[in-house]
Amino acid sequence: MPMPASEPMPRDAMPRMGAVIFLIVVGTFLGSRILTQLATQEVDSLSDKIAHQSTTRIERLAELRDAALALELATARYLQGGAPGGVSAQSLDAALDKLNYDVSSYLALPPSPATAKSHDELQRARTHLDAAARRVRGLADSGKSAEAWTVFTTETEAAANQLLRAAVDATAESAQDARDSALRIQELRTQTTFYANGLTALCLALALAGAFLLSRQARVQRDLVRAHADELAARAEEFEQFAGRVAHDIRNPLSTARMAAELTLLRAGEEHVKTLAQRITRNLSRADAIVNALLDFARSGAKPDPGARTSPGDVLGDLAKDLSGDAEQARIDLSLEAVPPVAVACSTGVYLSLVGNLVRNAIKYMGDSPRRQIRIRVIDRGTSVRTEVIDTGPGIAEGDRDLLFEPYFRGSSRGREGLGLGLATVRKLAEGHHGSAGVISKRGEGSTFWFELPRAGSASPSVADEEHPSEPLALPH
Repeated sequence: MPMPASEPMPRDAMPRMGAVIFLIVVGTFLGSRILTQLATQEVDSLSDKIAHQSTTRIERLAELRDAALALELATARYLQGGAPGGVSAQSLDAALDKLNYDVSSYLALPPSPATAKSHDELQRARTHLDAAARRVRGLADSGKSAEAWTVFTTETEAAANQLLRAAVDATAESAQDARDSALRIQELRTQTTFYANGLTALCLALALAGAFLLSRQARVQRDLVRAHADELAARAEEFEQFAGRVAHDIRNPLSTARMAAELTLLRAGEEHVKTLAQRITRNLSRADAIVNALLDFARSGAKPDPGARTSPGDVLGDLAKDLSGDAEQARIDLSLEAVPPVAVACSTGVYLSLVGNLVRNAIKYMGDSPRRQIRIRVIDRGTSVRTEVIDTGPGIAEGDRDLLFEPYFRGSSRGREGLGLGLATVRKLAEGHHGSAGVISKRGEGSTFWFELPRAGSASPSVADEEHPSEPLALPH
């Protein structure tokens, strides 16, 4: 009987298994790190205990024993009085002080369970020796030399021997405590090595399993990426065709409206009618230039005219004035900073489309910000020219910034009006002209949208200075 063929693993099961393996590997790695860290901390503590506690106790005890013997010898020499080798009262006091200091220094160290008993014995022995030595001195100073010698041989020597025995016991206890700490360090090292090796082996096994799954997932991912790239290419081509059709369809009505406005301008008698007709004519001319540029751009397959050249200073002043009406209606202060005498490698229509999109975008999404300002700035960067539109709006959410220039994208904080093509058009036009576009933003403080185009050369300084003063241009409202 033939064996049934095994069913293929569901595609969505591989990412789940990969995620589980990844979490387990991360967990074992973290567990190994935590285990090693805890063991290291305990080893450091035990090492510190050996180096600074047990060793220090033994050193203090050695000094204490020397001080006890020195006091015993000083007391005997004090009894000798004027005999050769005798000591003065000051020398005996110094020996007593030294003993008390050494004992106090040792007792001030933190006791361990192993040395707690010797602490009490040392305290009692120090008290007995101090009292016996002072009694001997008192009898000797009173002239009772024989009685002083008796107390010295029966009490002082006994107290000194008691203190020395207690010091020896405490030394042995401290040494044993140090040995116990060293054995614990060796035990920790063995345990940590065992568990670390086990976790390493587990990580290796899981890594091999994960590599197998990743190789399978990579093949699936490559197919998905290829399909997605094909879809994006199709959408981009569709978008270019759509832009070309729209631009072509609106050229005729724009031309008709512009001719009508020019005819009205010729026949108008009143000054305010002429002003209005002039504004209409300028805007229709600008719209016609933008549409022609978009149409040419779509037809050229994103290849700009190599001889195109535009001076920002020649067009931004009129553009800002024309947009000031929309800004005034939105209660926004729109201003243009002094424009350097430079030229960019693009047509006038493309440049107007780029700046107009960014300014209208800033006006549209100003929201309820208390400070309502928009500034247009042009920066000469040598081989390129950067144009910035700086607003004091609510800013862009961090999660939206990477997608902001994608077609049809509208961020959660930017409302739902429009098709989401304005910023996509800005980036497409900028990159199609060998430039770039982007945004710098901080929530609650505003945004700076910018595009950068190659420089086509400098305008005439005399003309630029005459037409564009060095001070920023403040627009009327």
